[in-house]
Amino acid sequence: MSASTRWSLVALVALVGVVVALLTTFGDSGDGSGDPTAAPTVPPAGAPGAPPIGGPPADEPHTVVDAGTRATADLPACRDSAAPATTTGPVAGLMVRCMDDGSTTTLGKIQAGKPMVVNMWAYWCEPCRRELPAIQDAAATLGDDVRVVISHTDPSETKGFDTLGALGIDELVSVSDHDEELPTVLGAPPVLPLTLFVRADGTVAHVLVQPMDSEQDVLDAVAEHLGVTA
Repeated sequence: MSASTRWSLVALVALVGVVVALLTTFGDSGDGSGDPTAAPTVPPAGAPGAPPIGGPPADEPHTVVDAGTRATADLPACRDSAAPATTTGPVAGLMVRCMDDGSTTTLGKIQAGKPMVVNMWAYWCEPCRRELPAIQDAAATLGDDVRVVISHTDPSETKGFDTLGALGIDELVSVSDHDEELPTVLGAPPVLPLTLFVRADGTVAHVLVQPMDSEQDVLDAVAEHLGVTA
């Protein structure tokens, strides 16, 4: 089954996100005359240098980032080789490519016995781009208590890598799920963003099928599903 078929529903999600963003923009005069108690407008998900948003391209080729480009990003290491891997649970053995150095490893080695959050995203998904900064902020607040991982669920690692750079996402453990296997393993619906909450023992606590729009949304979800508070 092609990527465009598997993720056909995501195009609709992306379109809705764009419409909401446009309505927000046109509904605000920009002169401060609106409701002073209203929440600030979320910054646009578009960024110079980022690939365009939209729907999943049909038959997108697999691409891998070259070593020189990886070195310029200075992404955090995927795993601590001294820490024992999580070996139980449905996703422990799933192979992914680490964006920091191009090596392959398992989600179990990345988890290493800690509660884990895995956010599945794609460069072309507008709600995903809006969610990533909130996840990065929450990960900084949570510190070492939770492993927070973002998994680019698309064949083009290159476009995912370019998007992270354009959005300033450089403090999150980032992996590529080239073959889009993780949603299949979970039996999850074909929508993005999708967030997986995994207990320290490797069991899946919850699969969230809606975006988290703020750092507090992420922290609240971690507290609810993993019992970890910041």
